[in-house]
Amino acid sequence: MNQKANGRVVTLTIDNLTSEGQGVGRLGRDVYFVPGALPGETVTARMDKRSKKIWHTRLVEVLTASPNRIEPLCPHFQRCGGCHLQHLNYDAQVEFKQQRVARELSRQKVDIPQWQAPLLDNPWHYRRKARLGVRSSKEQKQNYVGFREEGSAHLTNISECLVLPQHPALNWDAWRDLIGTLDAASLITQIEPLWADNALVFVLRVLKPLSEGDQRKLSAAFDDWQSQVPERSLQLWVRTEKNADPSCVWPQTPETIWHEVEGLKLKIQADDFIQVNAAINKKMVAQALAWLAPQENEVIWDLFAGHGNFSMPLATHCRQVVAVEGQEGMVASLTQQAEKLALSLQAKRADLSVEGALSILPAPDAVLLDPPRAGAAALMPELIRRKVGRILYVSCDAATLARDLSMLATYYKVTNAGIMDMFPQTHHVETMVMLEYRGK
Repeated sequence: MNQKANGRVVTLTIDNLTSEGQGVGRLGRDVYFVPGALPGETVTARMDKRSKKIWHTRLVEVLTASPNRIEPLCPHFQRCGGCHLQHLNYDAQVEFKQQRVARELSRQKVDIPQWQAPLLDNPWHYRRKARLGVRSSKEQKQNYVGFREEGSAHLTNISECLVLPQHPALNWDAWRDLIGTLDAASLITQIEPLWADNALVFVLRVLKPLSEGDQRKLSAAFDDWQSQVPERSLQLWVRTEKNADPSCVWPQTPETIWHEVEGLKLKIQADDFIQVNAAINKKMVAQALAWLAPQENEVIWDLFAGHGNFSMPLATHCRQVVAVEGQEGMVASLTQQAEKLALSLQAKRADLSVEGALSILPAPDAVLLDPPRAGAAALMPELIRRKVGRILYVSCDAATLARDLSMLATYYKVTNAGIMDMFPQTHHVETMVMLEYRGK
């Protein structure tokens, strides 16, 4: 079948899901990806474009529905690219993620003797940080606030987001109206809400500094929102350059923002990276401590330490934590927080994508690592060379996790593993794996 078949409607039986949650159907030698279709369903799909032997399609109609299909709660589902699995009941979402991770590990011949129960919580209103796009169209005389459409640069206007917390200041219709009153409407590119434990913080990304008049209009809106929910303090920050620190517009004297982990109030900045699901994060840290079982005489490395989500709790249980981060600002923050909390923590800066980056560090008794999606392949030879006794790997990408664990498989055995649903309604999944050194 050639590219000229674009636009043709085909009838497919869906066998399974891709890692991104798209239905997979087959006709002859061709494979069809159908967003919105579920295993066991018979659907019609319109052929869109072909990549190698795969046809990318658009769902036309579900002829025979899966018993796991449900009506999505969000009115913006399918137009907004933020969630992918709202049409799949939650138990089936979790099972899909469990099978996906198990499949990736099996492909790399990583043996998991036993899976622990997944870490789960409320599948709605869980997300404490997001980034929404903003665009002002003079031609259409309309302001857009929302998320990108799936596979597109276009913004989908949304009124509310059901995975964000509920608050009057998170009403995006109100934000559209507010932006329409500003002189800088065409200069605002993004809105980033952060639901810290003690405040709801917004960072506005703009191309040029705001005028005094625009600052007054924004401040008046925040005065109103604050009066509606006085128990939740609000803050508004503005960032005019990609690498510049944001400046506070409202209130005049903002309080320090923080989130709590294992009884520790960890200071965060308005635009810091933070695990988006507070409830799952608390369960994740508690599980990490239980599995790693740090002893009071041990030295533990925390690699990709961030602002100390794992480092600070670990430092209350062992002799010393060596927290390694790539960003100088994070290293400074780790040092300051450790001093404030009187914790034995040494923060180090290193490029963890480079092999040998850890060679100068003192030998650890155990290592915890929580890398980005690219994984930590460059670090595996160093961990093997050191014969680290215990390794706890926290991953946000099943494929790179499987690749890295396959490098350790000759020397380490998996003693515990489990998934964590940090991002309900999406195809993303977090995994925690505990390994012990067994020698070659």
